[in-house]
Amino acid sequence: MPEPDLSVSPRAIWKLTWPQMLMMYLVFFMGFINIWVAGRISADVQAALGMVNQCGLFLMVVAMSMSSGATAAVSQSLGAKRMRRAQRYVGTTVLGSLLAGILVALLGWQLGSPILRVLQVPERILPVTAGFWDITMLALPAQYVYAATGVMFRATRQVLPPLWVAATVCVFDLLGCLGLGLGWFGLPCMGYVGIAWANAGAQCLGAVANCLLLCRAGYLCRRAMPTTRWLRAGLPYLLKVALPAGAAQIVWQSGYLMLFVLVASLPFDSINALAGLTAGLRIEALLFLPGMAFNMSVSVLVGNCLGMGEPAKAKRVALQMIVIASLGMSVVAALLWPFRAELAALLSHEAGTQAQIINYLTYNLLSTPFSIASTVMGGVMVGAGATRYNLMVYGGTFWLVRLPLGWLLGHWLWGTASGVFLAMLVSQCLQTAIMFYVLLYRDWARFAMRARHHHDNR
Repeated sequence: MPEPDLSVSPRAIWKLTWPQMLMMYLVFFMGFINIWVAGRISADVQAALGMVNQCGLFLMVVAMSMSSGATAAVSQSLGAKRMRRAQRYVGTTVLGSLLAGILVALLGWQLGSPILRVLQVPERILPVTAGFWDITMLALPAQYVYAATGVMFRATRQVLPPLWVAATVCVFDLLGCLGLGLGWFGLPCMGYVGIAWANAGAQCLGAVANCLLLCRAGYLCRRAMPTTRWLRAGLPYLLKVALPAGAAQIVWQSGYLMLFVLVASLPFDSINALAGLTAGLRIEALLFLPGMAFNMSVSVLVGNCLGMGEPAKAKRVALQMIVIASLGMSVVAALLWPFRAELAALLSHEAGTQAQIINYLTYNLLSTPFSIASTVMGGVMVGAGATRYNLMVYGGTFWLVRLPLGWLLGHWLWGTASGVFLAMLVSQCLQTAIMFYVLLYRDWARFAMRARHHHDNR
């Protein structure tokens, strides 16, 4: 097992961040290809894929919450140079993610039809949405493991191995979507079913490859599996971080599902608005996914600093990362602004959908500095184990501001998707202001593990 690199120098920050940024762009490219292929089939398929993707994110909340707890626990353990403890947390997280993925997939498969009905999926796209749903549930355990193992690599600062895996997965998904979805390369044209199976195969490939690489690195082996005695000592902190993180994810993802419901039930042009939101979210990923790379990097750096017992350094690193990420992504947003119509044309050939994509991007690009800053600050709280702040701030602004305002503007005052998109911008500004106050004036470092906790390395 390699000795951890605990430096917070600019070189170390860049070394940790650039591979994750490339990984995020690979994730974006995969999503872009899926939406592009779906758009070549029909707007109905594109809208159905958007609904299932959003539901899939909601079902990933258990994996994401466990990963948040593990990021804090592993990074702080490595900062304190408790190698065996870090190894145990890795094993606990991977095994727990597999079991949780199987359980959630079974529940999702059994409750698929009621869930889609509750979400008010339009009847026109319901059969396609149900087809996407069934295949997505089949691959969900692999998706859980792939996500968890990727987080473990980042928490241990080994960011190059998962980058190569992500590149391989991306190529596999690209060939699968084009081949099975559109019938390229002499493969049978399966339509939307081909897109779903290509995604499922890509997730399985990524999960297996990451597990093998973790085994090779020494973090995933027989002695990394937790004993009952160790779980009694180590699990409470993991749950202390993971439970608020999971609740925050449930609140956030359920909020996004309700946002899709608001758009799908608009008085006018709801199908085009839904397809436009789906495609617009993919373009937004050009900005948001690099922001997530900074989120992940800052969570590891802050965790390392707090593990070493240096909260002042943790706050300094956090502020540096917020400024760098916000300025950098704002420049990218400004460069994209003149090309909104061209980007919309890439993702859809239907004029109504293109108009809604442009509409979404108009509001979304304006929110870039706020959304990126709040994303990075969320990573700070994960690294510190202070995930309850993410729950209160993100959940509160989403359910108390974004959704009520979106309903008021989108369904009553304006009657169009523009009202929902404006509500998203307003809530992002408020969310960022509150999180910045928490970062500067609240004692979030107190949620880190103390040296007296888990004093043994077993």
